[in-house]
Amino acid sequence: MKCVIDRTRSQSVAVCLSLGLLCHATIATAQHDGDEYDEHSIDEIVVKGVPLERTVKELAQPTAVIGGDELTKRQAASIGETLSHELGVSSSYFGPVSSRPVIRGQYGERVRVLSNALDSMDASALSEDHAVSVDSILAEHIEIIRGPATLLYGSGAAGGLVNVVDNRIAESRSDDKFGGRVVLGTDSATGKQSAAGEIGLGTDAIWFHADFFQRDTDDVEIPGYAESALLRSLEEEEGVVGPEEEAFGVIENTASEAEGGAAAVTFLGANGYLGVSLSGYDNLYGVPGHHHHGDEGGAEPAEEEADVRVDLEQRRVDVQGAYEFAEAGELQLKLARNDYKHVELEGEEVGTRFDSKGTDARLEFRHRPLGNIEGAFGLQYKDVDFTATGEEAFVPASSTRHTSLFIFEEWQPGDSWTLQGSARLEQQNIEAQDLPEYDGSAWGASAGVIRALGDDYSLALNYSWTQRHPNATELYSDGAHVAVQRVERGSVVQGLGLFGKETSSNIDVTLRGENQRVEWSVTGFLNDIDDYILLMPTEDVVDELRVFNYTQTDARLYGAEAELRIELLDTDAGHLHTRLFTDYVRGEDERTGDNLPRIPPWRYGIALHYTRSGFEAVVQARFHADQDKNAPNELPTASYTLVSAELSYEFGEPDVFVFLRGTNLTDEDARQHSSPLKDIAPLPGRSLQLGLRYDF
Repeated sequence: MKCVIDRTRSQSVAVCLSLGLLCHATIATAQHDGDEYDEHSIDEIVVKGVPLERTVKELAQPTAVIGGDELTKRQAASIGETLSHELGVSSSYFGPVSSRPVIRGQYGERVRVLSNALDSMDASALSEDHAVSVDSILAEHIEIIRGPATLLYGSGAAGGLVNVVDNRIAESRSDDKFGGRVVLGTDSATGKQSAAGEIGLGTDAIWFHADFFQRDTDDVEIPGYAESALLRSLEEEEGVVGPEEEAFGVIENTASEAEGGAAAVTFLGANGYLGVSLSGYDNLYGVPGHHHHGDEGGAEPAEEEADVRVDLEQRRVDVQGAYEFAEAGELQLKLARNDYKHVELEGEEVGTRFDSKGTDARLEFRHRPLGNIEGAFGLQYKDVDFTATGEEAFVPASSTRHTSLFIFEEWQPGDSWTLQGSARLEQQNIEAQDLPEYDGSAWGASAGVIRALGDDYSLALNYSWTQRHPNATELYSDGAHVAVQRVERGSVVQGLGLFGKETSSNIDVTLRGENQRVEWSVTGFLNDIDDYILLMPTEDVVDELRVFNYTQTDARLYGAEAELRIELLDTDAGHLHTRLFTDYVRGEDERTGDNLPRIPPWRYGIALHYTRSGFEAVVQARFHADQDKNAPNELPTASYTLVSAELSYEFGEPDVFVFLRGTNLTDEDARQHSSPLKDIAPLPGRSLQLGLRYDF
């Protein structure tokens, strides 16, 4: 009863605080005659993930960018956790290291993670226990496109994309001939100790770059039991002893050791550049929840399985260049060759080995403006050879080839109108040994409009119709996937033949407004997907693991995202503003009426920001509602509130940025519904984080 009372009280306090601040801010805004509102510089960052490199407010599709000091403060051991507080973004939390972004309830293969607009080409989309091989510790900024990005980056981006942008390859000449950065960080809840550095030097004709990072973490500290109260209660009723039942105060086997680095050289000319980067990434981390269940009647397993760790290694070559033709436009080339492997270690023995070798190449031509029309078109080619060997190799060796043509055009018929349109045609071929070959084409198109409604308001509308090919996992899976405690079977193994393409019809509507003291935006979206490929449980059990079959159905996802920023104080004593925000997504199986699995619950929050002369103080409360609209065989998730506070200061020339941040200050038992391990792996408990960045 106490938990219920406390949770209700925290919700009431959060709502009252939000309403009170909103009323106060409205009065303050009406009475203030101060200077013009100072926009966030982050809004002016050019988005590299779109051909015309527009800012966030110049795109019809909902897009966000995180960079600068904010990215430094939020830096986590995974991309998923780094971005999990962005509007419309959750994570597949599988411990602190293995966590991919979940965008509007879509995850895995439907959310593409890019490095400088090229695919990561790792095994992270295959399973939640496989870490993303793109690290953001030295990133310049991260771009998030919410909703289908298929038209720009292929059918794997049907739910959205994340593009991590770095400065390893210089795109233009710089007045500075030498510079660099050092980043240090620590986190008490995960035991994180991280250090990173980069340096660049050169002339007007050539630029050299080098960087390196290292990050170590311990087992994650949590406020209570690793198993949720609901799961412990169910196990007690059934007389089953769960392996995590006695785990208290820590998620066992979640420590990690990661390091990586790169060396690059760029040749700069009057009309363009050409650069080459060689990079490496290694990560040794534990996999929580990798075990066999106990027998009924309270008996322990006859033989305890050794902890499983993943030893990940990636080597990558990136080539990037551009050449500007005086009268025609600019030709851009981006190419990456990737060699990825990881082995799953059971104790000291190798259990399963995954290898992925791939190439992603993108040739794009941005033509000169034709009157009020600007645009780009191009060709993209990607091939990936994947193999898995060992006792848990549930996906056969396969070769996947993508070839696509795309076009993006923008027309501005007047000062208040912007029209954007794109189209893509893609051919995909998948070959797997002794299994049916998949060969098909997919296409899509989108149209968007941005309409300025006077000086203070704008309306953005974007509609897209896209198709997504099935992948090798959905077609050919056949075996135990112990890390997530299930057996997976693809369509071919079930005797269903090859799945057909998913077809998605998506609409986004965004209304924005801003004046001297108030800035706000509201987005609504609806995504209808025919032949949606879904992994669903069955009643069958093999070796104590439930069998899950890939199936096709019709799905509908809809929801909204909104934020409000209000300036409360702007004087010589400092600047104070509040931010209110919320997001909501609902996922339904239209054929059965069931809920889709792993859909994040409604979230809302409030933050207060105070700044003065390089100093900033932030207090934030973020409420996550309970999720009782769960899918079949999926347990509901209790609500929780995360409270954080931070202090930061930037000073000096060169710049020094230091911060102190406390997260989950109330030590809540917080579990992300979008995580497949939510009932045995909660989020970290109360934590103190300290960081420093030095730019020279």
